[in-house]
Amino acid sequence: MTEHEEGAPNVFQAPAGPEPRGARRAFREWRRSRPFWGGLLVLLGGTEMLLLYKAPMKVTIHMGAYGLAGYLVPILLIVLGLSLVFDPQHRTFYSILALLFAIASWMTSNLGGFLFGMVLAMTGASLAYGWAAAPAAQGEEEEQVAPEGLPTS
Repeated sequence: MTEHEEGAPNVFQAPAGPEPRGARRAFREWRRSRPFWGGLLVLLGGTEMLLLYKAPMKVTIHMGAYGLAGYLVPILLIVLGLSLVFDPQHRTFYSILALLFAIASWMTSNLGGFLFGMVLAMTGASLAYGWAAAPAAQGEEEEQVAPEGLPTS
């Protein structure tokens, strides 16, 4: 009888470590109930544009009404990124606005943060638009209670 046959110990078992509990598990469940990564990328894109716009470089452009828009568009992207994370019911509206403001940043915020911030915000808006809630695990599903006299299926 070899060790791979019935009754032999399995040498390659994964160590039984503690499962994630507490705050880590609660954060994971909260994160899965909203377009977290899309909102985070929109937030990072807006932050990158805002920080780059304020950078003391000779390459940046600040002029007229576009000077004000250079601050407004990244700030609105930051607000939209936070809204995507904390208000997932309206994700479609927020993600479309984030995509439009990311495109508008091409003209207002130094070519969209030299393309990097604009690409981050557009990717995040696309992820948020396509996000769907994760299905509940089998153990977490609510049991269906049938009215009296009717069999459960």
